[in-house]
Amino acid sequence: MPTQRLIHLLNAPQSVSEVTDAQWNGVVEAGRKNQLLGQLAAALRRAGVFELILPAVQRHLALDELTARRRGEAALWELKGMRRAIDPSIPLVVLKGCAYMVAGDTNAGGRLFSDVDLMVPRANLDAVESSLISVGWKPSLVNDYDLAYYRNWMHEVPPMEHVRRHTVCDLHHAINPPVSRYYIPPEKLFAHLVEVLPGIHVLSPTDRVIHCALHLLQEGEPKKLIRDLYDLHLLLQQHFGADQGLTPLLLRADELGVSAPTRTAVAAAQSLFIDNTTAQVPKGWLQKQVEIAALSTLDKGHLSGELAGWAVLAHSHWMKMPLRLLVPHLTRKTWQTWFPDKEV
Repeated sequence: MPTQRLIHLLNAPQSVSEVTDAQWNGVVEAGRKNQLLGQLAAALRRAGVFELILPAVQRHLALDELTARRRGEAALWELKGMRRAIDPSIPLVVLKGCAYMVAGDTNAGGRLFSDVDLMVPRANLDAVESSLISVGWKPSLVNDYDLAYYRNWMHEVPPMEHVRRHTVCDLHHAINPPVSRYYIPPEKLFAHLVEVLPGIHVLSPTDRVIHCALHLLQEGEPKKLIRDLYDLHLLLQQHFGADQGLTPLLLRADELGVSAPTRTAVAAAQSLFIDNTTAQVPKGWLQKQVEIAALSTLDKGHLSGELAGWAVLAHSHWMKMPLRLLVPHLTRKTWQTWFPDKEV
C-alpha cells in the first residue's frame, strides 16, 4: 500500500534501498496527495540517503523541498512587515506551519504551508486588523451570518488577503473556539511564549505540541491527517525524546484541560510512526478512526476509510461547538449548500 510505504520511509528512511523502481510511483503519488514530498526529502537527507534514490524521484522531492523553502522565505518577509505595521507593545504570536519554520523545529524541513497564522490578545484584535488593513491586507468578504459566526463563536476572524501579493493571513485570538468543550484560555499560553525574532513569538515547545495534537483532531480533514500526525511525531521526538518522556507534556495537557484529545492524537502518531510502541495498549474508538482515515487517503470508495473520515470530521465539529449551536449551524450551512440563492 503506497501510503503505508510512505509512512515506513518517513519513519525509517534508511530502508530506501528496499523500494523498487515501480513502487516509487505510488510513494510519490502518496507523498504529493498528503503534502509530504518535501518532508520526505528532508527525512532522506537527514539520514544521508537522498542520493540513493532514482534521479527522477529526486527531482520530484527536491522541487517540493525548494517550494517549501521559498514559501518559508516569503512568509518570513511578510511576517516582518506585519510586525513593523503593528504596535510594538502588542505581542505577535506565530502559529502552526509558520511557527515551526521560525522556531527551527525539525518538522519544518521541507514542510509546505500556505498561510501565515498569527495570534494576538483578543483585546488588541481590532487594532491589529486596522494596522494590517492600512498596509494592504483586506478582510474576506463574508455574509452577515458567517461574520457573526467568526466573531461570536470562533477563535479567528475571517482570513485576510494582501491586495497585491495575495498572501493569506489567518488572525487568531486563541488556538481553539471560545465555545469549544476543550477551550484553552489564551492567557495560559501567553504566559509561556518564546521570542524567536524581535517582537515575534511562538508558543512554548510543550504548547506547540499540544496545539498540533488539538489542531489535527479539531480540523478533522482526512486528507491532512498523515501530515499532521507526522508533524506531531517529529515534535514529540524533538522535544520529548529524552529520558523525561511524555510526562511533562501530559501534565501540561491536564493543566490546560485537554488531556483526552492530546493523549488520543499522541497515541495515533506513535502507532503510525513508531513500530510496536502501542501494540499492547488497547486503542480507543477515536484513535482507530484517525488511523483508518489517515491510511485511506488514496483509497477513495473504500467504505471503512470513508466512514472513518466522516467520523473524524463529525468529532471535530463536536469538539468545536456545543450541540445547541452546532445543529442549527450545520442545518443552515446544509441549506445554503443545497439552495445557495435562498437565504434562510
